[in-house]
Amino acid sequence: MATTFREHLKEQLQDPQFQKAWEETELAYQVARAVIKLRLDYGLTQEELAQKTGVPQSVISRLESGRHLPSLRSLEKISKKLGLQIRLDFIPTQAQPHLN
Repeated sequence: MATTFREHLKEQLQDPQFQKAWEETELAYQVARAVIKLRLDYGLTQEELAQKTGVPQSVISRLESGRHLPSLRSLEKISKKLGLQIRLDFIPTQAQPHLN
């Protein structure tokens, strides 16, 4: 029986070690998705985005890999060169901690 990615993920998240690793990489993954979407929306290759923004192609590649947290300076440089702003949101998680 084939399982979907979401079903498999739900099962894997029951393991506390896996859940911790997943949570630690989630922000980098979200940034990767956003940078890839931005680049594709502009119809650019990594090299073209690097040339337009003055950010080395190797940095673009690392951002898109999702394996590294980006520096805010790199993201700011990309956004400013493209005439964009960065928006940051804090949203509740499923298990919201109570602030005292």
